[in-house]
Amino acid sequence: MEYLTVGNYVIEYELYKSTKAKKINVTMKDQRFKVAVPEAFSMEYAKNFLEDHKELLLKHFLKYLSQANSRSPKKYVDGEKFLYRGRNYPLLVVKTFGPEFYALFKGSRIVVNISSNLLPLQQVPLIKKLVEEWYIGQASKLLPEQVEFYSKLMGISYQKLKIKDQKTRWGSCSNKGNINLNWRIIMAPNQVVAYVVIHELSHLRFMNHSKDFWKLVELHLPDYKKWRKWLTENGKELIE
Repeated sequence: MEYLTVGNYVIEYELYKSTKAKKINVTMKDQRFKVAVPEAFSMEYAKNFLEDHKELLLKHFLKYLSQANSRSPKKYVDGEKFLYRGRNYPLLVVKTFGPEFYALFKGSRIVVNISSNLLPLQQVPLIKKLVEEWYIGQASKLLPEQVEFYSKLMGISYQKLKIKDQKTRWGSCSNKGNINLNWRIIMAPNQVVAYVVIHELSHLRFMNHSKDFWKLVELHLPDYKKWRKWLTENGKELIE
């Protein structure tokens, strides 16, 4: 798998030779580009072609994400299922007369307490806000533990960790040793979180996607391709 960097965006793509293609053909599937390369063209030529057209490709990528995310937006109603650490849990909306509004995980349900005095139009935005705050709180507690664990396991130190709100990236790192993780990744299975964490820590040693980089990822997560595929196929469910 290859990666195209456009500004702050990193787009995954796959090159493959095609006997039917007369020109380079780019299609979008599962949040990545599939690039058919005619037999007469080299892979290097195809990579340069993508670099030359990366601004246009970014527009198509963002349009694809927008359409994917608009298919089934969350309604934030009682009984609706929400992903947390790879499993779906029902939402329980509790209406009280108390002054405190909050969300918590209780009895295999995500419980949200809101005021019974709210109008219907006021309820959904508040429930959404409370659920997101709960997710962010869980991410802020659990993700640093994962980063610290794999940092010691891999023998790769980092400077700072930030939990961020990002729409198109699950993680990133800087040449200063700082790591950023998207709070939405807390919805994914633990192995997916491990993949993202190991991926970013590996970048602190290899600031590219070379063979050595992927060997390091595979060393610490032998089935990383399985979890990368999960993220590619299910990532749109995490971004709403």
